[in-house]
Amino acid sequence: MSIKDRIIEKVSSFPTLPTMASKLLGLLNDPEISASEIGRVIQYDPALTANLLKAANSAYLGQSCSVASLSEAFFRLGTKWVYQMSVSSLIYSNLHRPVTGYELSGDELWRHSVAVAQMSDILCRHLNVKSAAAVFTAGLLHDIGKIILGEFVSDSFEDIQAIVKEKKIPFEEAEKQVIGMDHAEVGGMTAQKWKFPPAIVESIRCHHRPEKAETQSETIDIVHVADATCLIQGFGIGRDDILYKLNNDSVDRLNITGKILEQATSELVTALEDIDMMVSGKPASEAVGRL
Repeated sequence: MSIKDRIIEKVSSFPTLPTMASKLLGLLNDPEISASEIGRVIQYDPALTANLLKAANSAYLGQSCSVASLSEAFFRLGTKWVYQMSVSSLIYSNLHRPVTGYELSGDELWRHSVAVAQMSDILCRHLNVKSAAAVFTAGLLHDIGKIILGEFVSDSFEDIQAIVKEKKIPFEEAEKQVIGMDHAEVGGMTAQKWKFPPAIVESIRCHHRPEKAETQSETIDIVHVADATCLIQGFGIGRDDILYKLNNDSVDRLNITGKILEQATSELVTALEDIDMMVSGKPASEAVGRL
């Protein structure tokens, strides 16, 4: 069996998302996700509900009255915050695992994924993009292919790196030349298996090479720029992550200025503190040390 066939076989046997996560992500087909829709999905998950209430009652949020119901939590936290926490919590186990081929610990892969999701959301706000929930989700899952491809990269890393240096090409191109597929392509296949909306599948598949997309979209460009920015800032750096390039056409299509990127980057650390607290249930002051 060829390496490519083994990869395809591994994608087909890769665990499905938790049922609750699949239902929540199914709401992405509606560009205006409502609090009531999210509430109907997550109300039967006791652990997630407890985490939401804990976050809503956190002293970090500067509120004094106690929150005892999901509806109150939605009011205090906001629909977007609850969606982001819910998705992040439900797929945590899928992303928090070591990836040996890229020399990423589970925490590093998770940290990078969350950073890209948050930067994607921040850019959506600065650029007035309405489909922020879908963009956040695409950012969160953009590197899911690394989990599947890791063992194959581990076996061939020296060959991949040699081609990068010799031909001066991006890592994912060398990955494809040596293995037959790159991690973005594998991630797109996984997202398709999970029945994600086409925009998310394409954003994952093309997050390093937006020019490869069949149809250009804001979602693809934002996830690409967010990923590149997070790599520059050092969020979840593996041994491959300095070997990618920023596509300037994506920056131009989005009309992103240096000022926007600077402001978005400064907001990222605060956003990461918030998501850490939401997922772990710990105050942000305790989460800072894990950045």
